[in-house]
Order: sequence, then structure tokens, then C-alpha cells
Amino acid sequence: MSIFNYVAKDETGRVVQSSIEAYSRHEAIASLRGDGLTVVDLLENTDSKAAPPPLPRTKAAPRIVKSGRVKISDLSVFCRQLAISVNSGVPLRDSLESIAEDMETPRFRHVLQEVVRDLHDGKPFSQAIAEKSSVFSPLFIALIRSAEESGSLPQTLNQLAKYLEKSDRLTRKIKTIAAYPLFVGVFFGLVCLVMTLFVIPQFQKTFEGLSINLPRLTVIVFGTNQYIMTHLPFIIAIVFIIVAAFALFRRTDTGRYQIDRFKLKLPFFGTILRKYAIARFCRNLAMMLSGGVAITTAMKITSAVSGNKILEQTLMKARERVITGSSIASSLSHEQELPSLVIRMISVGENSGRLPEVLENVADVYEDQVEAAILTATSLFEPLAIVFFGAIILVLVMAIYFPVFTMGSGIQ
Repeated sequence: MSIFNYVAKDETGRVVQSSIEAYSRHEAIASLRGDGLTVVDLLENTDSKAAPPPLPRTKAAPRIVKSGRVKISDLSVFCRQLAISVNSGVPLRDSLESIAEDMETPRFRHVLQEVVRDLHDGKPFSQAIAEKSSVFSPLFIALIRSAEESGSLPQTLNQLAKYLEKSDRLTRKIKTIAAYPLFVGVFFGLVCLVMTLFVIPQFQKTFEGLSINLPRLTVIVFGTNQYIMTHLPFIIAIVFIIVAAFALFRRTDTGRYQIDRFKLKLPFFGTILRKYAIARFCRNLAMMLSGGVAITTAMKITSAVSGNKILEQTLMKARERVITGSSIASSLSHEQELPSLVIRMISVGENSGRLPEVLENVADVYEDQVEAAILTATSLFEPLAIVFFGAIILVLVMAIYFPVFTMGSGIQ
């Protein structure tokens, strides 16, 4: 039996700090809740028992998979298969071995094989995946650790599978919606490149050998194209420097903060990004609270995977207030980044004891709004892009053929 030091609040909101003996974190939390206490923080006394391995820290990556080699779809399929196997009574190690053999992604197959070897060596599942932080996020690891302590691994795997499937479905919808604008933009870029490098220079050489006065539009287009051709290496160098400087600036804490703030201030798209970040925060926090993770730990991990530096700082400031005894809703109300509706819903969930369920509903609402907004933006972009790109191509064509019409009129 281990000793856990805890910080909790009683029914009157008074902060209580003490310790409790229990066989696991889940049992300690259940016992405290039975006494009418709301657990704020819970840490195992390292003098009584070796503490579990710490959660890996991440840099501000807002996603379950930090490595591009393992897709979120691979993780969702893995969780679903593992949940089915464990629910069917198959031992965890045997389930992992079977899934690893059938895994099509080489990188993920190798990771699972290493996890199986760690289980053979006697390591817990949560510790084995914690050593693979390039694939499994802190949120994933924390939920698995809590599930091991409470004996609810099948249920937690089902929750993770549903969460990853929803995230993958939303990502796929966004990619599908954005496919047409991307295709139009790439095609337009290729057309302009061919016109700039081959078509316009050829007509320019032809007209230079003729004694005709070129129309003003043709002179402007030919002059601009000549400038681009002459200074092309310099232009490429400038673009490269700007891109490199932006990439380096983005790697700094100040750069990420400023870029994320700029994103949130963008007209229309800033609202979409904010709603997407709020939906992710609500979904992740709901999962961790349902899995028995302490509030402060859940808020710390959720802020790290929020995907936005502004929201991350907001959640960490709110977490400090929760530690001092404030409620979650009251702590978040001091910040201006979250809508008042979200804070009111969190307050309702806290007062009714159904906070995870309320957070799930809020996440569903905001995800639906994000999807609808992206669909609307794409529907508006298609005709605007066609008109804009078509107008530019029309100007180029008119600049080329105006001299031909002029010469035809002179011959007549």
C-alpha cells in the first residue's frame, strides 16, 4: 500500500491538504470523492514507494503523434484493435504481438515490437510506451497509466479509439475540403510559371523585331516579366532568406507565441482556429478527467497538447489558480481567450458533477462549427479563386494578343 499526498476542496470550497493510504491512485481518488472531496492534485509519496516514471515533456506540439512517420489513423486503428483484443480476454502482450505482426506501417511496427520486448522484460505498458514519446503523446501515456492503476484498460482503450477516430475523421474532412483550392492554386502557379519563362519571352523577342508601337498593357507586362527574369536569382534568394528566417523565428518561444497570436487575430480564419483549439482542449480534458487523472495534472497535459501557445499559457495560468483553491470555471474566467459560453458550461458541469460529459458536448459543438465554417469558406473560395486566377490569365493573354490585333488592323 502506498501513501499519496493530496490537495482537495471540500463541499464549501475550503482547500484541504493531507495524505491517504491506498493501493493505487484510482483507489485514492475514489476514496477522497467518497468523502465529498474534489481532488485538485494527487502525488505519490516517493518515500513510501518509488514514483512512476515522469511523463515526457513536449514542445508545443498539438497532436497525439509528434512524428510524421506514424499517422493518427494508424494510432486509431491500433487502439481499436487492442481494445477489441483485450475485451475478448486476450492477454495484453499477446494482443500487442499480433497487432505488431499485421501492422503495415514499418515505423509503427518497429515501435510496437520494442514495446512487446519491454513487456517481456517486466515493464508496465505505460512505462513501455512512455519511452516511445515520439509516437505516443503525454495524454495517451497518462490515460494508459491511470487505466492500469484502476484496472480499466479496455474502457480507456475504447475511449482513446473513439477520440482518435473523431480526430482522424475531422482531419480527413478538412483535407478533402481543402483539396480543390490547393489544386487550383498549384495549377495556376504552373500556368504562370510557363507563361513567365517560355511564352512571354518568345512573344517579346518577336515583337522587338517589328517596328510597331506596343500597347501600354503589353509594355507593362513585358517589362514586369523582364524584371523577374533578370532578377530571378535575387528574388529566389530573398524568398529563401525570408522562409528560413520565419522557420528559425517559429522555433523560438517568442516566435511561436507571436505567430499563434497573429493566427487568432486573422479575420474569419482566426475564429476557426480558436474554435478548433477549444474543441481539442475540451475533448482532451474530458478524457483525462473520465480516466481518473487529477485536475491539475490533466490541465497541465492538456495545455501542452492544445496546439496554440496562447491557449497553453491561458490554461497554465488557470491551473495555478486551481491549485490555490479556485474552481476550474472561476480560474478560466480571469482569462479572455475562452468564450463565456464555454466557461458557463464548465461551471454547470462542475456544479452538477458531470464535467467530463459537458466537456464532450462542448467539444462536439465546436467541432461541428469548425467543419461547417471550413465548408463555407471553401464554397466561397472556389468562385473567387476562379475569377481571380482567370482575370490574371486574361490580362496576360490580352497583353500578348493586343499587338497582333494592332498589326492586323494596320495591314487592312
